[in-house]
Amino acid sequence: METQNQDQIKETDYPNRRRPWIAVFLSLLMPGMGQIYCGDIVNGLALMLAVIMFSTFWLFGMIVERVRENTPMPVIMATWVFVLMATVVAVIDAYRRARRTRYDYKLKDFNRIGVYMALFWICGAGTFGYTAIVKLNLFEAFWVSSHSMAPTIQLGDRVIANKISYKSGEFEYGDVVLFKNPTKRKQSNIKRVVGLGGDTVEIKDGLLLINGKGLERQKINRKAYRIKNQQVEGEIFWEYNGNVRYKIFIADAVVDIKAQEADFGPVTVPDYHCFVMGDNRSYSFDSRNYGSLSIGALKGKLTRIYWPLQNQALLDARQ
Repeated sequence: METQNQDQIKETDYPNRRRPWIAVFLSLLMPGMGQIYCGDIVNGLALMLAVIMFSTFWLFGMIVERVRENTPMPVIMATWVFVLMATVVAVIDAYRRARRTRYDYKLKDFNRIGVYMALFWICGAGTFGYTAIVKLNLFEAFWVSSHSMAPTIQLGDRVIANKISYKSGEFEYGDVVLFKNPTKRKQSNIKRVVGLGGDTVEIKDGLLLINGKGLERQKINRKAYRIKNQQVEGEIFWEYNGNVRYKIFIADAVVDIKAQEADFGPVTVPDYHCFVMGDNRSYSFDSRNYGSLSIGALKGKLTRIYWPLQNQALLDARQ
């Protein structure tokens, strides 16, 4: 009872005491802010700077092709591990600092909400707020929830879409693009560009024809996928389109009424549009259903499968 009364007195008499939950919350927003909250601005800013530098390198390593080609993937992934570990250490350290800080803590000049907000805005790389900005304008990481792009992109893969790709250049045959589903605007889709403006797209007996010419294929092996609670078997091929090749899956037989037919078209792709299809040709809801996509509908290009790492080779299709 005596201890409870003492705690109540401390709570009332020392409103500036450092609260552990606030220190943890600030550290999750931006590693280093919890230390500043507890009065250590030197170590807090140093931690912020380190996280910003490593997280920026990781972002460029995952997104920018030139950086990715010249930097070994283990180095890029090591930076991600560093940022993660730094965040964990910052959270634990901030919590302990807050617990150790005296109840009669005297506020420093930098212990102001305005200062915290300014630091968060300036040094926000790797934080929740900055992640939202990055997601809208630079890149988006997400989990793949279907087999429509198998065998290139598997169910459960973690991928990154580069949202600045098409702001400075044009899309090409073989690009894997991100866009909003025209029939379900809240849903993002990823498909492969197989036809450009002016092309005639047609499918005969499962063979894709561009401008009346069947695309070359090379059989690789057989594969089975679990789709809509059914075991679906089929063939995997290399398909050659323009200067690229990529893997596609053709099922032996469809087991669902929503599966694609073996024949389609022909249709002509309008100018400033593209025709997209899933690499799983038998089970993909794509331009065969909702038509060609305008250039403005494309939100980004898939550039990285960051987990599992070995699946990145399937996305690097350009020869």
